[in-house]
Amino acid sequence: MKVNNDNPLGIEKKLYTIEEFGATLRNKFGADNYVSNIMLAEIFLAKYPVYSCNIKKLENHISQKSCGCC
Repeated sequence: MKVNNDNPLGIEKKLYTIEEFGATLRNKFGADNYVSNIMLAEIFLAKYPVYSCNIKKLENHISQKSCGCC
């Protein structure tokens, strides 16, 4: 399987809500049903902040220096 360096997860290039992103991660990798989609996405984004560029930002969003998109 060839991995794209720009998108190693292989997820669709679009903006997700935090809930949609968590559901996408759950569908792709599986996860414990006791963890909500939001929490799953938050845990993943804490470990891999570069993917925060795929999340729709709120109006009062404060950008992180580690993501590179904002």
